[in-house]
Amino acid sequence: MSTPDLTMVSEADWNEARRRLPVIRRLAENRTRTRADVVAGAAELGFGATQIYAFLRAYLDDPRLTTLLPAGCGPPWGYSKLKAEVNAVIEEAIDAVYLTRQRLKIVDLVAEVHRQCVARGLAKPGRKAVTARVRKRPAREIVAKREGRKAARDRYVPAIGSLEAHWPLSLIQIDHTLVDVIVVDSETRTSIQRPWLTLAIDVCTRCVAGFHLSLEPPSATSVALCLSHGALAKDSWLAERRIDAVWPVRGIPERLHLDNAKEFRSEALKRGCEQYGIAIDHRPVRTPHYGGHIERLIGTMMGKVHLLPGTTFSNVQAKGDLNPDKTAAMTLEEVERWLGHAIAGVYHRELHRGIAMTPLAAWERGIAGDDATLGRGEPTAVADPRRFLIDFLPIERRLIRRDGVALHSIAYWSDVLSTWIGHPEPMIVRYDPRDLSRIYLLGPDGSYYDLSYRDLRRPAISLWEHRLALKRLREDGRMQVDEAAIFRTVETMRAIADDAVHASKKARRQRARRLLVAPAVQRDLPQGNPADTDICREVGDEQQPHERMFQVEEW
Repeated sequence: MSTPDLTMVSEADWNEARRRLPVIRRLAENRTRTRADVVAGAAELGFGATQIYAFLRAYLDDPRLTTLLPAGCGPPWGYSKLKAEVNAVIEEAIDAVYLTRQRLKIVDLVAEVHRQCVARGLAKPGRKAVTARVRKRPAREIVAKREGRKAARDRYVPAIGSLEAHWPLSLIQIDHTLVDVIVVDSETRTSIQRPWLTLAIDVCTRCVAGFHLSLEPPSATSVALCLSHGALAKDSWLAERRIDAVWPVRGIPERLHLDNAKEFRSEALKRGCEQYGIAIDHRPVRTPHYGGHIERLIGTMMGKVHLLPGTTFSNVQAKGDLNPDKTAAMTLEEVERWLGHAIAGVYHRELHRGIAMTPLAAWERGIAGDDATLGRGEPTAVADPRRFLIDFLPIERRLIRRDGVALHSIAYWSDVLSTWIGHPEPMIVRYDPRDLSRIYLLGPDGSYYDLSYRDLRRPAISLWEHRLALKRLREDGRMQVDEAAIFRTVETMRAIADDAVHASKKARRQRARRLLVAPAVQRDLPQGNPADTDICREVGDEQQPHERMFQVEEW
């Protein structure tokens, strides 16, 4: 006998069971009971001896008070008056019509059952009877057949397993999202598009380790820039954006926890992490609960973004008849600064229910410790910020020839290459997709050497401009692409974009990306090994790598 829901038992039935219990218990415990004892108990309760024997058998099988509850009226649960033939028709129709990816409604299932019953000369069952048979099926089976096995797993498979992070920087989660706000052109203040946000969270303290805001879809470069922002000190970054707040998160993390997106499996990220002893854990396939911390952070940030002009909100119902293109008012730089305030000035100082304190207090406790927690001490600092960023940039391999190095159909040169002309193996070259005017060659001694355009008159361009130029040239039938044609096409495209900035959102988007290309002063930084010369070193010292990092845009 199944135990009833105690909240559904009436007070009268409960009191009746309590009245029966002492008598039945006494009889059950009396191993020498006789029929006279049972008759006496029956007289005491007002039942016949046969009923007392029934109570006694039930209580001996299940010695609980609920066993003695009065039986309800009517047939027992699950009893069916339908003929077996009608039941069979209903079950067949459920399998053939309802449990399919067409996801028909109950009313369609009832109509099909009625059609088959009429065809077979059977009485038509009511809608309640059909619905009851559907509800008897396991919920997971229904979802699996109507919505797919993945939906059933996500809804019904136990979310076993969890992430453990016992001290700051022991585990960092990174993910991307489209920001729910449209940014505008810095000059014309007309709308462009929704930017992409790459966020990193420290799982132990729930602090935001770093972020990167971009007009381009996620890539290995956006991961590198977010990781660099998280690892480097942020004092100068905050000061440059006039953000009066403390953001103490810095240092090399111990582990990264990432999903299985292409940008998280790049060779650049793998090699960079190996270089600094950072372990990479990829989220098990089909286990979205493993990314809960970063997903909740993204949800929190998007909730704050919905307060901005130009917000698209998170769904059509919330947006209503609002036109985000008409209300958009903030540039990419202004949204980035706003996010800095929202993170360092608000989120880090708000009580986080998951850790029962503010993220900022959790970071300070995790670093310095307190009476109950042993602090980890100061995190491992990034000794060379420039090298740290380069170590995570995209990788290519090139042979060193007499005329230098060719990458993206562009020739690069530096006097240091004379040493390795004719080197038998291709050498690692890294590049920043936001600025192709400079690439970085990894020498046999483990140092990076800066290579500039062989023709220094060429302007800095980004990889997206380069790809657009190649597309234009191929459309014109020029399959043999040369460097001069690429740069001529880029200059022409820039002039067209400037002339058409008021006429086309696409043109405004291209212009905004170009304005974020690295400033010309970066092309004047020393070539070769930075240790070989101090020319223009003061120019490089004016800005930290992470400051230059956010002045340009990625591809």
